[in-house]
Parts: sequence; C-alpha cells; structure tokens
Amino acid sequence: MTTPEWIDLCGLEELAEAEPTLKKAGKQRFACVRRGDGVDVLDDRCPHQGYPLSQGTVRDGVLTCAWHNWKFETGTGTCTFGGDAVRRYPARVEGGRVKLDVAVDTGAEIERASRGVREGLFEGDVGRVVREGLRLGAVAMGPPELGPSELGPVGAAFVVAAVDAADRAPWGFGHDLSAMADLATFVAEGLLPPIEGLSVEATLIGELLQARPKRAAVEAAPHGDLSVLLAEERREQAEAGARHLAREREGGGGVGAAVDAMASFLASDLLDYGHGAIHAAKAIELGARFPAAGEAIAGSLAVLLGWATAETKLPPFAVTRRALDQVPDAVARGAALEGSTRRDLEAAILVGEKSAVGAVVESLRGGVAPRDLLLAAAHAAATRVTRFDRAWEARTDAEVGLLDVTHAVTYAEAALALAARPAFTALAPRFAILAAGFVGKLKRADGPAIEPRGGVELTDAIAARDLPAARGAAKGLDHAARARAFREAVPFAAHDAFVRPIFIAHAIKMLEALRRLDAIDVAVDDSTYLDAFLATVVPRGSERSGRRVAHVASRFLEDGRPPEGLY
Repeated sequence: MTTPEWIDLCGLEELAEAEPTLKKAGKQRFACVRRGDGVDVLDDRCPHQGYPLSQGTVRDGVLTCAWHNWKFETGTGTCTFGGDAVRRYPARVEGGRVKLDVAVDTGAEIERASRGVREGLFEGDVGRVVREGLRLGAVAMGPPELGPSELGPVGAAFVVAAVDAADRAPWGFGHDLSAMADLATFVAEGLLPPIEGLSVEATLIGELLQARPKRAAVEAAPHGDLSVLLAEERREQAEAGARHLAREREGGGGVGAAVDAMASFLASDLLDYGHGAIHAAKAIELGARFPAAGEAIAGSLAVLLGWATAETKLPPFAVTRRALDQVPDAVARGAALEGSTRRDLEAAILVGEKSAVGAVVESLRGGVAPRDLLLAAAHAAATRVTRFDRAWEARTDAEVGLLDVTHAVTYAEAALALAARPAFTALAPRFAILAAGFVGKLKRADGPAIEPRGGVELTDAIAARDLPAARGAAKGLDHAARARAFREAVPFAAHDAFVRPIFIAHAIKMLEALRRLDAIDVAVDDSTYLDAFLATVVPRGSERSGRRVAHVASRFLEDGRPPEGLY
C-alpha cells in the first residue's frame, strides 16, 4: 500500500472558483480548480503535449486545454475528448489550507497507464500508445513480470500490447505479433531505440485491429490432442487447451509446450500460405520473451490454426501431397549436403514443384539431414525473391505481389526453428518437402534477371532506391560485412522501406529471417540472402491495390473466373 506524502500547497482563498490556477511545489506544477470549499488538483502538464492546463477553461466540472481542446473531468482526471487521462492528486482543505498527496500509487498508475496503452491501440493512436507506454515504464520498471528489462522503458508496454493484440485478433495470431517478436529482438540488440520499436508495433496493430473488440473469452482447460482438435476445426476447445498448456508451464516455455502439442498438425500441410509455421515459430519467441503474455499468445495461435487453409490439399499441390504420403522411413542421417551436391539440389528446387519434391525425397532416402535440405530450400527461396517479376504487380487481373514470394523464405526459416525442437524431430522430413515444394511452386513468379552495377556504396544505393547498384554493392561482401549490413538496415526496414503497415511487417520479418539464415547457412558464402532483402525493400512499388480489387471483383461477376495466381 502506498504511503501518503501530504504537502501544504496553498491557501484556499488563493484559488478562484471554477477557474484553473497554477500552483507550484518544487519542480512540480499543478492546475487547481476550486469548487466551493473543496478543490480538484490535476497535473498542469496536458498529457497530450505538455501545454499548461492552468491556462485552459473550466465549464461544468470539465477543464479544457487551450491548445488542442482536450477535455478532462476535474473530479477524476478522465479525458472526455482527446486521449490520455491526466493525473489527479488527492486533495483536502484543512484550516483554509490546501493539502495535497503527491505520493505515487504504483498499482493504480500501472493499471491506468496499461489501460491507456490498450485504449490507444484500440483507437489506432500511436502517439498515445508511446506516451502511455513511457508512463507505464516509469512506474513499472523493476518487477520482471511486467516487462523485460532489455526493452528499456517500454518493456511493460510491449507485454500489454502482446496480450491486447492476441486477445482481440478475430481470426487469431497475425503479422503484427510475428513482427513484434523481431522488433523486440532489434530493440534488445540495440539496433532500434525502444520507443521507436513500440511506435512501429503500435502502427502494425492499428492497421489490423483498430476498433476491434476482444474475441469471446475462452477459459483455459485441458482438451486432449490439440492437433486432432485443429484438424477437426474444433477451435474453442483447441484454444482452451493451448491456453491450459501455456498456463501450466512456468517461465517462458508455456507457448513452446502448446506449439509442441500442435506439431503433427503444423507439419501436416503448408498452412495458410506458410503462415501456420511462420506464426508458430514467432509465437514461441514471443512467449519466451513475454511469459506474462504466454496464455494469450498460445490461445491466439490456436485460433489462427483452427481457421487455416491447408494449401497442399488443394488440387494444384497434388505432387507435393503425393510426396508427403511417401516420406521415407527414418534412416541414419548425416550425409553432407555441400558443394556441387548442394548446388544441384537448389537448381532442382528452382525448376518447379515436381523437380523440387522429387529431389528432396531422393535426398532423404540417401540419408541427407532434413536440416540441410531446409537450408537448401531457404537459399533457393531467397534466390526466387531476387528473381521476382514486378510486372505481376502492375497487372489488374492477378493477385500476385512480392510479399507472396517472401513467404517461401520466412516459411523455410520458421520450419528450421520448429524442426530443431524435439517434438518436431520426426516431422522434419515433411517440413523439408513442404518448403521445397513451396519454392518450386512459385516458379511462375520469376522474371528477367537484374544485373548488379558497381560503384555505389550500399547505404547510398538503398537510400536512392537503386536495386542494381545495391546488388552490386552487396556482391562479394564477406560474412562479417553482410552481418553489419543487415544490422544497419534495421531502421530502414522499420521506418522507410514502406508506408502501409502490412508491408512494414513483411520487411521486418524478411530482414530478420534472412539475417538468421545468412548466419547459420555455412554451406554457402554469397550475397543471396542479402540480395533477397534488397529485392524486397529497395524498389519503389505501389502499396495500394484499388484498381486490382475493382477489376478482379467486376471480372468475376461478369464471367465467374478467378484472378490469375502463381498456382
């Protein structure tokens, strides 16, 4: 319980009735509003931008800031027009003197600021989220359960945002939460200031979830085999079971336990264009960093998977589906995949789906480790991104963009992370087939080669949006130089590469996936992963699709034909 700190502020007669009056105590400034024999005292700094509330006006118990018309109830501090509430101080009058309690009620402040973060996210008000996040951090720094210290003063706000986004997403875990895992990594490594990371995250949540209410509450409870529940689309039971597993496991491993229980479902098919595995891997990372949000994260992931489309059950994926039915029995694995063998496999993957899955199945039968095959698929996926034909994005009869092709990279990287977990070991061959088939299936995305051009520094080429020059600058960089380039590109990916949040989220996820792949894929030492990032973020392109949406809809109603795609 907070111990009161009463100070003598002023005489009651010094305050005008129903008018704000500035009073100071040390460095603190207060806006005091007399109401007969009583007084309401608010922080003089407007919580919006710090202008003095004592220069505002009072009408019917509401103080209005003179600068932006924000309005505050003097009796509660609640903001009735604007956004953030203003801090109100307990006050009493004794012997004609105004006494003020300036002690901070930590619990009440944490709840008030947390509510402000949630309301800012709901309203899509990024500035409010950051302001309230910093206020939360000012009182919440210390208790580790409120936020990881490596995220600085907004660690607690990240936790609030993770729970809020997970609980409000109508169809479950989305790009905003996946990107949060990577933004938190950037902040923890000092590649992005904490408040900028929170600002970007609030922007991503705002596009997807602005004004979205919470999903119907589902209580945590054991519900049997999560993979079976998901396959049968028993979403409520799957969410309850995932929440139960996350709650039962102490520390940061709860989400991992829930994902492990979904292993056979996650490896059954390519789910939602790869998003099933991508989001599952990121959910594990989020749960490890934000244990207090684990139950909400696990539940949200189960909701997503319960709605997922199994792409490889669709007719165009018949070849991959047959290969999945023929996954070789477990054999001693350890055959090296390097040099010409690795290059030949990647070439086969890039030829097309049939060639890709055939080469992977043959490699599995030859004892090649699934991890090596996944790395080959990831490198081939990065190559495919560098080949993307942007003419697709100018077509109004097609629903194809670069983001579609980037999923092959992030899926392969996520599959590598999942396959490293004991619960997924026996399923790793399936991931290898799925990843290779996905890359092969995207063959139609290829376009004319973009030849690199030398003579320009990488940072200058990126700033100029000159892809040939950027690729030329990246060519020949050694491992250490590429690692520096990825790190230095973080602010560009987070702030400058794109405008629409969904594109920003993909830039962030691609950067981190490619950075990790470049670090672990020791069988190759080239600029392909960096090139794939450059191909994603350097060229300017349209982020709006109004003409395409209009054309696809009208054409469908005219002739019933679906838009052209990659498969």
